[in-house]
Amino acid sequence: MAVYTKLTKMQIGELLTRYDLGALQSFRGAEDGIENTTYFLVLENGEQLVLTLFESFSSAELPFYIELTSALNARGLPVPCPMQDTDGSEMQMIADKPVLLYPFVMGKHIEHPNCEEVRKVALFLVNIHQQSLTLPLRNSCPGDIDWMRRSWNYVKPSLSDDENQIVEDMLVLQDKVQGLNIPRAVIHRDLFRDNILFDEGEVSAVIDFYYAGTEALILDIAIAVNDWCLNDEGLVDSEMRGEFLEAYESRRKFTSLEQEHWQAAQQLAATSFWLSRQESLVRAQQGAQQVIKDPAAFKRLLLQHLDFI
Repeated sequence: MAVYTKLTKMQIGELLTRYDLGALQSFRGAEDGIENTTYFLVLENGEQLVLTLFESFSSAELPFYIELTSALNARGLPVPCPMQDTDGSEMQMIADKPVLLYPFVMGKHIEHPNCEEVRKVALFLVNIHQQSLTLPLRNSCPGDIDWMRRSWNYVKPSLSDDENQIVEDMLVLQDKVQGLNIPRAVIHRDLFRDNILFDEGEVSAVIDFYYAGTEALILDIAIAVNDWCLNDEGLVDSEMRGEFLEAYESRRKFTSLEQEHWQAAQQLAATSFWLSRQESLVRAQQGAQQVIKDPAAFKRLLLQHLDFI
């Protein structure tokens, strides 16, 4: 969450007239985030809302994410879905950019999760996967092999020869995994600590499905493990990973092929986020407005999964 496009009280107030919600009392922009502009709204009746303005998505791209979150919410998962206006529409436009309005959900991000919280995240993730496997939704995955190739070509000059060789090897591995007959469905693909809220010890909301796409389920698991199961050195803790996988498999067992390629999934998950962060770093160095997160953190995770650490 962040603010890239500044909105006025008048603009937000006009938006709210399309809903039967009441008048705007106050609003503030979110301080953190990567891609979208986010505002927290308080209405005169005390109701709280979240406004998301999309900086890079077009109005044609959003219906999939609206349908996905609405379907998961309807099936009882703690996934906030966009509110409908009085005409039954979710999407609005402000400053020629698409906007969605969400109910505010109580909760906080967990900075240093314990084993019990890790298990609850795993149980949520397997619930998403079980529901997703039954949904007819399909969408190309934003971090697929084509994106990895494009991203690598962009950042290649900024990497050493050894680093480029590692990425090249990972692309070969991704091609192999892409052809496997393993369970695939729409995955979250960004289930980091800053995308889950906990309230009174339980998962209260999972947000930011904007990287969701059809991919191998084990990739989604690996992405979550690579963020939720870290030790103080920023490496995956084997005990916490074990807790995560045990909780997940209490609801859905890995297939034999998933077991066989679990290590590969961890490697590919780390590679994807290493590339995306490296690309953001390079773009920022070239003058683009980018939120920078350390790419070296995911390079270290990749080296761990390659047994170099």
